[in-house]
Amino acid sequence: MAIDGEEIGEVLITPLSRLLGEVGRSVAETQLALDRNSIKTQIEIDEEKALSEYDIQAAWYHIPEVDLELKMSLTVKLEEERDSKNRVRGYRPVLNASPLNASYNSLYSYDVQGSSCIKAKIVSIPASAKVREG
Repeated sequence: MAIDGEEIGEVLITPLSRLLGEVGRSVAETQLALDRNSIKTQIEIDEEKALSEYDIQAAWYHIPEVDLELKMSLTVKLEEERDSKNRVRGYRPVLNASPLNASYNSLYSYDVQGSSCIKAKIVSIPASAKVREG
């Protein structure tokens, strides 16, 4: 099935908050996979008699931080805000981001010189006391 230019544009253009949220969730999922692997390895060590006699500990890996630098085209789109009777009560600005890649550049004849550079850092921190208690 062929995808036309409008559909490609909708796939490439996404709110910046959604894009950064997906990156954060991906980092969290990766850390969880690393933790599960370490737990699985430790269980295997503990259950194998020859290994458990030597007090071997599984290695634990941690992603302390992730630095991002994204070249993007940024646009602001106004989204309608409606009340309970579905009447338009105002407009909320939403910052949309589009990655600068060959598809976007050729589809929109975009000049890379006008791109924005978004820098973000995702850093792991200890859980709050309230979370640890719960």
